[in-house]
Amino acid sequence: MSFQRFIEYKIVLVCLLFGFITKSIAQVGWVGNVDQDFYNVDNWDDSSVDFLNLQATTLIINAGNPYDPIQNGGSAGDINRRPGTLDIANGGKFTVQGALLPWSSNYINGQLIINEPGYLNIRSFVFIGNNSNGSLEVNGGRFESKNALFVGRGASGNGSVSILGGICYVGATLEVGSDETTTVGTVLIDGGRLEVASDVRIGDNGKITINGIGALVVNGDNQTALQNLVDTGKIVTDEDTALEVNFDGSQTIVAIPRDENRMVQEYATYILLKNEFVEAKIDKSSSDLLSLVINGTETLSQSGRRIGGYYDFQTSYGFERVTGTSFSIKEETEDYVDISFLRTYEPGVRNTPADADIHYVLKKGDTGLYTYSVIHHKAEYPSFDLGSWRQVLWTAHEDGIFQFENIYVDSIKNWQMASYADNENAEPTTIPEIIKLVTGVRAGMYDGKYQYTEELMELPAWGFTSDKNKMGLWAVMGSHEFYNSGPTHHDLNSAAGIIHVLLNGLHYNSRGMVIPEGRDWNKVYGPYLIYMSSGETAEANWQDAKARAAQEKAAWPYSWLTNTPEYPLQDARGAVAGNFNIIDVEKDNVNGANAWVGVTQLSSRSDGDWQFEEENYQYWTRADDDGNFLIEDIRPGDYTLFAFNDGAIQEFKKENIRVEASNVTQLGNLELEIPRNNGNLIWEIGVPNRTAEEFVLGHLRYSEGFIQENFHELFSETIEYNVADNNWDEVLPYVHSSYFDANDNRSRWDWNINFEIQGEIPNSGNATLTIAYASTDHAQQWLYINGESAPSITFYPPNGGGNAFLRQSDHAKYAVQTVEIPYSKLREGMNTIKFVMPCTSSGVNHHMYDYISFEGEFESVLSVEDHKVRAKRVSLFPNPATNFTTINMEADVYLEKPELALFTLNGKKVVEDKNPERIAGKLKLYWNQDLTTGVYILRIKDGTVTRYKKLFIK
Repeated sequence: MSFQRFIEYKIVLVCLLFGFITKSIAQVGWVGNVDQDFYNVDNWDDSSVDFLNLQATTLIINAGNPYDPIQNGGSAGDINRRPGTLDIANGGKFTVQGALLPWSSNYINGQLIINEPGYLNIRSFVFIGNNSNGSLEVNGGRFESKNALFVGRGASGNGSVSILGGICYVGATLEVGSDETTTVGTVLIDGGRLEVASDVRIGDNGKITINGIGALVVNGDNQTALQNLVDTGKIVTDEDTALEVNFDGSQTIVAIPRDENRMVQEYATYILLKNEFVEAKIDKSSSDLLSLVINGTETLSQSGRRIGGYYDFQTSYGFERVTGTSFSIKEETEDYVDISFLRTYEPGVRNTPADADIHYVLKKGDTGLYTYSVIHHKAEYPSFDLGSWRQVLWTAHEDGIFQFENIYVDSIKNWQMASYADNENAEPTTIPEIIKLVTGVRAGMYDGKYQYTEELMELPAWGFTSDKNKMGLWAVMGSHEFYNSGPTHHDLNSAAGIIHVLLNGLHYNSRGMVIPEGRDWNKVYGPYLIYMSSGETAEANWQDAKARAAQEKAAWPYSWLTNTPEYPLQDARGAVAGNFNIIDVEKDNVNGANAWVGVTQLSSRSDGDWQFEEENYQYWTRADDDGNFLIEDIRPGDYTLFAFNDGAIQEFKKENIRVEASNVTQLGNLELEIPRNNGNLIWEIGVPNRTAEEFVLGHLRYSEGFIQENFHELFSETIEYNVADNNWDEVLPYVHSSYFDANDNRSRWDWNINFEIQGEIPNSGNATLTIAYASTDHAQQWLYINGESAPSITFYPPNGGGNAFLRQSDHAKYAVQTVEIPYSKLREGMNTIKFVMPCTSSGVNHHMYDYISFEGEFESVLSVEDHKVRAKRVSLFPNPATNFTTINMEADVYLEKPELALFTLNGKKVVEDKNPERIAGKLKLYWNQDLTTGVYILRIKDGTVTRYKKLFIK
């Protein structure tokens, strides 16, 4: 080392350290007589050491007696917790697995080891072997020196650095055995990455060896200098190949060349998967998706606060990003490669007590990247609770504009989104997840991630697309068997600049799972496809994504996912088949057509309800128009079958369904008979469909942020609903919350349900009021009968929770409550049941009614099933229909001036005929326009008599 350079370093060092020298009044040495805990004060020779205030302290790591220190935890951001000086004396051994940022160091003359996810940043010069022997070993994580790093210093200095994983970063010059002519310094880079901000100097007794996937990376164009070090034998390799020195435009890299013909390339800190169209860069230590370039376009964010994509847990330990992964190649063929990033449980470091094996799969010639994960709780691990397990993908943006400007969740929730800049400039609100946009195409509107939630099992694909850039980025599902909580479970998917894949989600009152210590459990989440389409328009890309989802569904289970016992292939799975029908003597149009039918195994935490089943797989399908169903690709085992459909609040259940590999279990005819033992069905409100969508604001507008700001304009402070009007879709709000006035003040919101009873009322007994709740949260239900001064019926509805109102949904978990109303409280003529939700302490409190019915031993003047037009006396044929239907009536039913109208479930009138064709006592309703396939409500009206029938249009 030249005298001039030596003096320059000394002057800088003295200036930097002067402040610390004057105030470093405490020197504390490691003893290690208790345990390995770095933060246990009893392990030090001065137990008064304050680890929350270390800036005036010099910590010296001596040889442990008998324990050497291991540091976990720590803080990168708290300046007070940074030691003034950290030194390692001869014989000392220090392992860093947390975060530690000393201001300075005089010498590393023992052993310094960095393990994943350790982060040691010495905010000054670093001397490895300062006139003595010293070593640095980086196995994972990150080591940094703010200034120069000396490997060997002084005439008797002998330093060694081994980078076997992770990163070693040098903030200035790297000096390897260059301090004196007798100084020895060696560096081995084998599996990690050595990054240098300035230049590399190697003395007579210095050498750098690069093996395997190791790399030396120096800022700037240093090709000439580094090539000279290679040519003179100062930078060498033990491999039977030559080192390459390349400048990539910003950095000069010295490494062993890669086989460019392989789809998987391993580098020191990341893995590159590539085929003809895709290049995916994945961090080795975390499984984070750093970059995803498809057809030459970067699809993931590379700047700002949120970059790339990642997996994370939500458990009782909080949110935990996946870290500490070990990389391996599971399968590699000419056609595809499957790589693994295994994160194992390690107490105090990776606290969630389960292993997560995250995989990425790239196929030759594809424009997408598959991913799946296997969560494994070993029996010897502590109890494991899981709320959320998800992958997050942040979409690309540049100059304040998203690469993909349009969001697509389903056929309704799709539109041009606010730009990246619009979101950055938005105003915050009292709900952290909701912002108010003040610029751009959606200026003046609220936006939040819950606005886009939908039933995940109904979504084959979701994501973003661009008319301008003619491409789309999608999460595409081949199966939904791994999702929790069944077909009505809805959760996050796409939102502003983000694609969520909530593989297990807690939102809307799912319970999470708990796997106890002593139980071995695993579950495969996925695979699913991160797919890029390239259509000419946004709509064309949406159609392409759905078509790709259909292709993936047809290929499920994937034949290429081999050697994975947790994921049996098709011949190792079975199926269940049968026919499902609903019989309701009051409603002949309620049947098994298009019903949900599914099987699952029930854990104790579910309480026998598939809505709360999370730890086991759920297999669901839709029945056809005749109620026939086939549930395919089920893992062998014993299951419980459930079935339900619109029009009925009840569900069918059958236990002990045996599924065997390569076999179809035939169940024959399954019938759900609706009990009608509470007297006549007098009236009903709503359509049983497990949501509140048929009520006012229940179609899409419920998803707007702060929808309650509109209540004072749309609704009176007391709701008056007359059953005889049959217009609940025009009068009743979708949510029974507090009443919000123009100043956002909350008050009790009374709903009066008014109805007429004709004829004699029984002297004893009870009428039956049934309330089906689409959602309820922190709210009692009070019922007042005919002007009572106090509620005679009070209760908390079952399955409460989920915050569906403020989280912009029209349902959470479904529940049914039946209450008895004594006949003695009713009267001939007009009656009123007042519905009260008395809890106004929070905006969270609410009920959402799916359906309400009233039954008893009497008849109403205007029953839904009117006395002239009883359920058994009117039927529709054909049903399902295409462009007409015939209304058949029994011989003694005659309508004088019938009027027919057809409505969507959201209350929109789409067809009306005030003088329908009548042939042989039958009425016909025609429509010429193309109507969307789905369920409609046909209204048959004759003067004061009204009858509703459900019609399926295909």
